[in-house]
Amino acid sequence: MKRVRRGFSLVELLIVMVLLAILGAMALPRSRTVSYRADAAAMLARTLLQQSQRNAITRQSNVIVSIDTVYARLRMVEDYNNNDTLNTTDRVSFRRLEEGAKFAAPPMGRVGGASASAAVQGSALRIVSAMPGVIFRRDGSASTDLELYVTMRADVPTDYRALLVSPTTGRVDVYKWGGSAWIRTTQ
Repeated sequence: MKRVRRGFSLVELLIVMVLLAILGAMALPRSRTVSYRADAAAMLARTLLQQSQRNAITRQSNVIVSIDTVYARLRMVEDYNNNDTLNTTDRVSFRRLEEGAKFAAPPMGRVGGASASAAVQGSALRIVSAMPGVIFRRDGSASTDLELYVTMRADVPTDYRALLVSPTTGRVDVYKWGGSAWIRTTQ
């Protein structure tokens, strides 16, 4: 008489568990990579803002930094005559964010707690050639407070990064969403 087999053997269960562990190990680094790329996009934007401020101090001419939300890039204009507009003689350079990064309004609200209606926030943003931005003055100050929100995936709150520019000093601070509050990074 043949013996009826019920269930799985221990070896079969171990093989399935090993395969699931391998698949899980392959998926985990990919999810962390997106977070690292969001950090890289925020750090690039921070670096560009800081370089613009230093450039304004060094060259003793204003630098206009405009945010192009459509193409996910920053435009830096060295305003040689300090008239806060884009002229044909001004030096203009563009820099795209990290591949896949974009400017987006965070669904969880701004760093200060208010609701966010746009990716670029500020009390007195300058509009130069239809793009909002900030002007770094020759003394290092900024024309306005600026809040800039960057993300890799708009539907994942923990991928949001915020950049805040202080108007008096031009200092740029970076925050990331920690799940329940904005956390200032130490970089």
